[in-house]
Amino acid sequence: MKALSILLVSIHFLLPAIGMCQIAQGLLVSAAEERPVKGDAGYFFALRQVPLSEKHYIFLADPLKRAVYVDGGKNIVLSHTMTVRNAKGFDMYFSAADYNLILAVKEAKEIVEGTTGYKGTLSIRHGSEKHKLAVHGFQNR
Repeated sequence: MKALSILLVSIHFLLPAIGMCQIAQGLLVSAAEERPVKGDAGYFFALRQVPLSEKHYIFLADPLKRAVYVDGGKNIVLSHTMTVRNAKGFDMYFSAADYNLILAVKEAKEIVEGTTGYKGTLSIRHGSEKHKLAVHGFQNR
């Protein structure tokens, strides 16, 4: 009886997290594999030296700011913690188990109605490793 109780409690705590991660990964990773069209809302960023037309996004976030960071072959699901606006742009903070990311946007211009282009940096902290990448991307509304 005690083993059954422990099993049920374990399943209760694991299933919601697994389901949430699969939904977020399914929504955002599928967006990473296809070129976003005007109807796909969210943020899409690639390394600055990679043309956006190649669709090799390393960071994606939906309108609710649930995000995925593509680290090598792994998709890291992140949660938005806060956005800080300043005179030069804005910083969006995201975190996961062992990851902290800051998307710092310094340049923004409207490409077409409902789509804004951005240039900035993506700062990644994974454990004791720190990286800062120049990125560009866009937001569809």
